[in-house]
Amino acid sequence: MLKKYIEVGVLGQPNVGKSTLFNILTGKKVHVANWPGVTVEIHEGERTHRGRVIKFVDLPGIYGFSTTTIEERIARKYILSKQPDVVLVLVDGLNPERTMYLLVQTLEITPKVVVAITKYDAVHAHGIHINYKALEHKLGVPVVPVSAVSMIGVRDLLDAIIDVAEGRRGRKEPLRVDYKELNTFIESVMNILKKLDTSKIGFPRRWMAIRLLEGDPEIEDLVKRKLGEEALNEIIRIREEIKRIYNREPSELFPTRRFEYINELLKGIVIRASVEPSRKTVLTKYFYHPVLGPTISILILLAIFVIAFTINTGFPLNIVLSDLGYHGLAEAIEEYSIGGLMEKGFSALSDYLYNIMGESTFSHLLIDGIIGGVGAVLVFLPLIMIVALMLAILEDSGLAPRIAVGMHGLLVKIGVSGHAIFPMTLGLGCNVPAIMATRAIPSLRERIRLIITLPFIPCQARLVIVLAFASALTGFNGALLILYGYLMAFIAFSIINRLLYEYDKKKGTVVEPEILLELPPIHKPILKVVWWHVWDSTKHFLIKAGTIIFFLSIIIWFVTSYTPGLSYTDDVSQSIAAGMAKVFAPLLSPINLSGDA
Repeated sequence: MLKKYIEVGVLGQPNVGKSTLFNILTGKKVHVANWPGVTVEIHEGERTHRGRVIKFVDLPGIYGFSTTTIEERIARKYILSKQPDVVLVLVDGLNPERTMYLLVQTLEITPKVVVAITKYDAVHAHGIHINYKALEHKLGVPVVPVSAVSMIGVRDLLDAIIDVAEGRRGRKEPLRVDYKELNTFIESVMNILKKLDTSKIGFPRRWMAIRLLEGDPEIEDLVKRKLGEEALNEIIRIREEIKRIYNREPSELFPTRRFEYINELLKGIVIRASVEPSRKTVLTKYFYHPVLGPTISILILLAIFVIAFTINTGFPLNIVLSDLGYHGLAEAIEEYSIGGLMEKGFSALSDYLYNIMGESTFSHLLIDGIIGGVGAVLVFLPLIMIVALMLAILEDSGLAPRIAVGMHGLLVKIGVSGHAIFPMTLGLGCNVPAIMATRAIPSLRERIRLIITLPFIPCQARLVIVLAFASALTGFNGALLILYGYLMAFIAFSIINRLLYEYDKKKGTVVEPEILLELPPIHKPILKVVWWHVWDSTKHFLIKAGTIIFFLSIIIWFVTSYTPGLSYTDDVSQSIAAGMAKVFAPLLSPINLSGDA
């Protein structure tokens, strides 16, 4: 009898295109980025193919099963305990030698594997030729080249998954890697493990022996519980013997032999033609220069800031034009910006509804409360989308990690790595997506520090307040006030970050900020992938920040429109808000503010 659905664990090293392919297979919009390790949660999605329901489980991006990180522990625990029907392992077609390491480790655990060679479109452009059929024959599992751009191979991949799940294709036993001189030691440990019923725990005996020789603490604990301390001590003695004979740790020897196995496996299968570096590839080297790198990166991000805010609010172009004497043009840019047009639209809609519905409690709730709340959310939306669009283009083109590397030398002085530059840039639009973007930062302590300090970066809402103050000043003074406001905000952000970093350093919880990134090839952004990223950021804003802003807008309307006796009033001084202001007035008086503030 067939199972209700086929469960597939999707596994791959960071930046192999795993999240992108997951989107294609399921239609579920997961964040797609050109950064290693963006997907940190487990996502699920379904697809029906040939009458079978396939459930895909998107596992965190990992480099191997060493279990040194939480992502590796999550992925390995899923494969060993859940035992999915198929494990779909992605191999980067642009770098098969390195990314096949995870595939080999997976095949040592389970034979139920399908291999997807990603970035099929880009492989030939980089002068790489892969004999997929020969690789499939050597591995004994289906190997399918796929492209998330042109959709090549997606149907073949789904066919292969069903065939492996139903037992028509694939291996019958896990892969036996030839570890050469280490094979004798593996057999010795396997003899000790004969007393252990591996069928009940679901671990292949040979894989357990290898992991014990590599010093896996979880497997050691299992052996100690099941076979006793004497058996574990004998295994440790064998491990020490390897170290004595070869003068190297077994945890170093086994990975070395795996890579040797991969290189031997790919001989004659992967052929690389000589490709001249393009001009754009040569130009990206300037990002690594200690002076030019930060300069170019800042100019790119500044351009994003200016373009996004000019389109959305007219600022800062309207200020510049006004100071140059082009007052009419400055007013037109501000009036016909997206924000200005939206304000006009909501104002016209409110007037229209008031004319139709007249003055009533319901009309005030609908127009001032609900529509006002929706307007408060939507006024931020264009800026969020524009900034997300530009950052998505940088990410998908391969420029984003280079900007991060370029900014690292500067940002490390305030206690954060180059990873932090993109949450900081998003913070200029809205702090909510900026804080959500910190999930891409590998260091937990750095992530926490940024979550604390990102609210210091002035977002669009605070820009409106700064502009109101600036409008009260004449000439260039208004522009100076805005510049001063942003400067003070970033100084506060930098100082507090540095202080928090020094505190963490004193406690011994952090080391010097590091940046470890794989730099993908520069390429033209893919519209579909860019849109997924834009929609993902927009969706998060609408669901999380938008919901809060909407309900707070209705609450503010209610407390300013009703008296403590719950009767409607046009006089704000008689409202619930006025009563609350009187309560808080003594708290604000030391800073010379009235309760109305």
